Amino acid sequence: MIETILKKLETKKDLKSEEMQFAVESIMTGMVDDSDIEKFLLALNEKGIKELEITAAAQVMKEKSLRFNLGDGSHIDTCGTGGTGLHTFNCSTASSFVAAAGGAQITKHGNKAISSKSGSADFLTAAGADIGHDREKLEKVFAKVGFVFLFAPLHHQSMKYVMPARQRIGQKTIFNLLGPHTNPCGAKRQVLGVYDKKLLETFSEVSKNLHMEHVLIVHGDDGLDEITITGSTTISELKNYKINQYKISPKDFGLSTADFSEISAQTPEESLLLVREAFAGEKSAIQDMIALNAGAGLYVAKKTESIEDGVELAFDLMNSGKAADKLAAYVRVSNS
Repeated sequence: MIETILKKLETKKDLKSEEMQFAVESIMTGMVDDSDIEKFLLALNEKGIKELEITAAAQVMKEKSLRFNLGDGSHIDTCGTGGTGLHTFNCSTASSFVAAAGGAQITKHGNKAISSKSGSADFLTAAGADIGHDREKLEKVFAKVGFVFLFAPLHHQSMKYVMPARQRIGQKTIFNLLGPHTNPCGAKRQVLGVYDKKLLETFSEVSKNLHMEHVLIVHGDDGLDEITITGSTTISELKNYKINQYKISPKDFGLSTADFSEISAQTPEESLLLVREAFAGEKSAIQDMIALNAGAGLYVAKKTESIEDGVELAFDLMNSGKAADKLAAYVRVSNS
């Protein structure tokens, strides 16, 4: 059957949902040999990956993940695609703590750095947090702090079958597109950054297919998979099964644009230092960009009526020390 699927892909034909599900299920249970996994991933790239293929693959990957329920279902994720190759500070992780300080419940899905200098796992480890997988502990941390980090490799163990082929290929594949759609706690609300503007529409449709409640899919004009401070950001918003696309820029919120060099970080330690300065109330492009992204998170989490209200609250949460307290509480409780 996998041979039939490979032949179909070679003719540049899209796979039906059941074909995609069969292929990914077979791969993630060790039933497909390494060379065929490589052929499958490359043929998909060559053909062009479609929204129904991503949806079908995400459904299988969610089934295979070590899933568990947390909270009342209102929790949000801020996991993006990564893959920009632009070395910025850990904005989505920092903004998660600000949103958590504002009452949002966060189940942050993430990984170590792949194309960046500092992934969310690297940042949290530098801060002194224990990002291990013990489920009982994760539940306790979430109950006490309202924030939990879900380290992707520990929750998606069947990915081990794909890693050798992905490493050999050395380019983005469908698996780079699946992480943001496979939160192990089934988050239905999300701020989701993408590395390519073309993915805005695709990911909106995938989120709709996966019955997400409220998602902001964002892409900065500078190529960032975040709401950027250097210029405009395009947002595709899925809410109540309707998709609406629009642009925002820092000036809409009374903020100045900044140079890319002001938001770059070369190590997890440098990123942590920049975030701690912003959390201590230091005015900077870093603080402005965290506020923009945390504002989006607070809006999606239903803590504010708009992104604009969320941005205003985010500044208050940083300047009052509440965001710093939330990060410190997470580090402390994760180690207890």
